[in-house]
Amino acid sequence: MIGVAVVGLGRIGRLHAEIFATKVEGAKLVAVCDVVKGVVEEVGSKLGVKPYTDYGELLRDRAVDAVVICTPTFLHAEMIVRAAEEGKHVLCEKPLAVTTEEAERALKSVEKSGVKLQVGYMRRFDQAYSGAKKAIEEGRIGRPLVFISIARDPGPPPGWAADPRKSGGIFLDMLSHDFDMARWLMSSEVRRVYATGGAYLYEELREKGDLDVVNVCLEFESGALGLIHGSRKSAFGYDLRTEVMGSEGTLYVGSHHDPNLAVGTRAGVTYSGVSWFMGRFYDAYVREDEEFVKSIAEDREPLVTGLDGRRAIEIAEAAWRSVREGRPVSLV
Repeated sequence: MIGVAVVGLGRIGRLHAEIFATKVEGAKLVAVCDVVKGVVEEVGSKLGVKPYTDYGELLRDRAVDAVVICTPTFLHAEMIVRAAEEGKHVLCEKPLAVTTEEAERALKSVEKSGVKLQVGYMRRFDQAYSGAKKAIEEGRIGRPLVFISIARDPGPPPGWAADPRKSGGIFLDMLSHDFDMARWLMSSEVRRVYATGGAYLYEELREKGDLDVVNVCLEFESGALGLIHGSRKSAFGYDLRTEVMGSEGTLYVGSHHDPNLAVGTRAGVTYSGVSWFMGRFYDAYVREDEEFVKSIAEDREPLVTGLDGRRAIEIAEAAWRSVREGRPVSLV
């Protein structure tokens, strides 16, 4: 039985804690940690586990084999390093870190310690996206040629996340999910990025140097193309849609009416679907947590590796550079 501790008890941290406490075979939630004493005591009492306000003290707990890091992004790298040094496996919520330099430090520490590191890009575990991946691999749409993604949040990010120096801004904090999907579904690395955008909606984001509406053009090493549009505002709530156009058909994930997978070929368009938003992604979080535990138990790399986390940061940094310099940026 793998003893798991969740660190950072915001919305996603509480979700992971509840999942590990009740739904993941082979794992046992043994502790939770947060700097806010009242919060950690409340969650610890509810789930019947040890509450910690000191991360170092938690890492010294022998009952803890693995930690799930759900703290603000600018704390991730240091917390991964400390966990690795104590021999704890790590599931880190996305993004892996704010910069590639921080990410590289975390990856080197994990490699040196021999622990597992999984990054929380949970869309890979979503029924529709994983179905899309399978359909592409089966050749149902032929050769993938174009990746298109639309991601719009209901509103601007709160607190620390509104500061791009701490969150990585719209390209990393928000669109790194889409960068990860682009690499995964197209089975190809991104070789060039051209991004444009502005701060059209929120004065706070403008003052802190972030953007709220952006377009990102991608070129893949395979020769395929990509287009990602992101916005920090959607009047009716979360809006998430993805398409992959191939030489013989097109995949559609998400729409205003059906948030899941559709496949269009010469035979027509077929749909499948379940409810939106957490009604859909809750199961993805469960499968993500199950994958983390299985990777430890089976002593193998998780589906979403630390390198995947670093690649998303590299694309986000290229997008920021492209906006600032007004030109396409190549990734080495």
